[in-house]
Amino acid sequence: MTAQINAPFYRCHSHPILSLILHKSAILIEGIYTMKELPDSQSKHSNHIEELQRKIDEHEVRLEQFERIEETLRGSEERYRSVIDNVDVGIALISPAMEIISLNNQMKRWFPFIDMGDKPICYKAFNNPPRDSVCSYCPTCKTLQDGKVHKAVTSTPSGGKVRHFKIIASPLRDKKGEVVAAIEMVDDITKKKQAANLLKEERKIFFSVLQKAPYGAVIIDRKGKYLYMNEEFTTITGYDLKDVPRGIDWFLEAYPDPEYRKEVLKAWKEDISMKGITRTFTIQCKDGVEKDIEFRSTKLNSDRYLSMLSDITERKKAEAALLKARDELELRVAERTQELVKLNHDLEENITLLKGVNAELETFSYSISHDLKTPTIAVEGFSRILLERYGEKLDTKAKNFLRMIGESTSQMRELIDNLLAYSALGRKKPKFSLVDISRMVGEVFDQLKAVYLGRSMYLSVNPTPTINADKTMIRQVILNLLSNAIKYSRLKAQTDVKFGGWSEPGRVVYYVQDNGVGFPMEHMGRLFDVFERLHPSEEFEGTGIGLATVKRIVQRHGGEVWAQSTVNEGATFYFSIPIVS
Repeated sequence: MTAQINAPFYRCHSHPILSLILHKSAILIEGIYTMKELPDSQSKHSNHIEELQRKIDEHEVRLEQFERIEETLRGSEERYRSVIDNVDVGIALISPAMEIISLNNQMKRWFPFIDMGDKPICYKAFNNPPRDSVCSYCPTCKTLQDGKVHKAVTSTPSGGKVRHFKIIASPLRDKKGEVVAAIEMVDDITKKKQAANLLKEERKIFFSVLQKAPYGAVIIDRKGKYLYMNEEFTTITGYDLKDVPRGIDWFLEAYPDPEYRKEVLKAWKEDISMKGITRTFTIQCKDGVEKDIEFRSTKLNSDRYLSMLSDITERKKAEAALLKARDELELRVAERTQELVKLNHDLEENITLLKGVNAELETFSYSISHDLKTPTIAVEGFSRILLERYGEKLDTKAKNFLRMIGESTSQMRELIDNLLAYSALGRKKPKFSLVDISRMVGEVFDQLKAVYLGRSMYLSVNPTPTINADKTMIRQVILNLLSNAIKYSRLKAQTDVKFGGWSEPGRVVYYVQDNGVGFPMEHMGRLFDVFERLHPSEEFEGTGIGLATVKRIVQRHGGEVWAQSTVNEGATFYFSIPIVS
């Protein structure tokens, strides 16, 4: 019976007030039903039962009202819980025993490993590794003790790292005003703390750089007060913050002339501060010395400026000296230019004159050579006729004289021919064409073998690149070099001649190598001069023009000639021809 009576009233047992009312109502109803089962002799209590029934009815009405209130409270609680769970601030409810009663979602995200079923203690659960006692600065502990609001910034260990939280603890009181719990409002300020530390470090570095900077630096606020001044500023000017605590003090000290001071102030307002333009002024230092100072300003923020200055006194002096030197140099250059113009004019006249002289010399040389050729031929011919017609009537000595005259005139004619050919090179312009020089070397050598019949001669030709050159002139070069190689190798049992070449950037190099008598390298510079001979004509015939002709032809092509040799070990002659299209 009792269970059936009590069952309907305990459906709202979750609320403590409703539970109390239900409990009392159950006792009262149980008493009424007990009285109804008493004998009729006790009917005298019927009035009392009716009174009890009336009260029961009143309780049921009130119970329905409480149920509606409880439902409303439950809805409000859910709304408040939703708000609390979705804010980005951590909220925790802590008991006087430092037990965590409740955590909102933000706190659960920060501390996902806290199990509320284990009745966690805050100073153990919120620290990794766990603490053994309450933190000395704990604002929650202080709130639970004195019932006041307390704040603190913590450095909480979190698995090898440190997280920083800002905590505001507020008391939660019951109807009697007793503190039954503390509400923690928690904000993770780790990033803010790191940013603040970084800013602090950067500020420290900034001032360290300014302090060691090779230029003067001063930080000024919007009202003109000097907030900072580095050592270099004092070194340059002699002033420190005690001497010039404000901008106006600096201007009065550094620019004692009122008119100049106005000019500087105007420049600061219009150019340096507003536009960041660098300007130079002459200041008076603390010791009275004047210096040229370069000023520039940078806006740090809306209230502060960084003004930097450099002592350019020595640089200005150097610039002035340089300007003076430049003016003097320009004057000297102008004078020298006039001299060079005159020298150039004289040189042009000399070149013109020299060209005329050279032309006359070539004409003279050609004329002399040509004019000498005819009488030389005549002398040679008459000497031969004398020997042929009157040889029997002449004694041996006379015959030898005639032979010597014939040989001399023959050498003279050869020399004249070589001079005419050498002279013609100065007037002839090269006609460029593709030259297969390896083939040309073989042809010339075959012709020379016919001249030197009976001589044992061997030619080795290595593969060589072709060139663009005057074929006739290059043939003369090859003929002269091969002739020399054969001539100066005649003392050997066999004449060995090698020819080859290779390409280099911008040019092709060829060589002719023999196994002849060679020559001392100290005489190499004379080899290519006209009429220069390193060996007596009694040993080796020649006129001394062959190598000079080689040099002149190669130079007409824009190339070079040179040689290498060791006495009695042969010689190698090189010549280069530029690569042209």
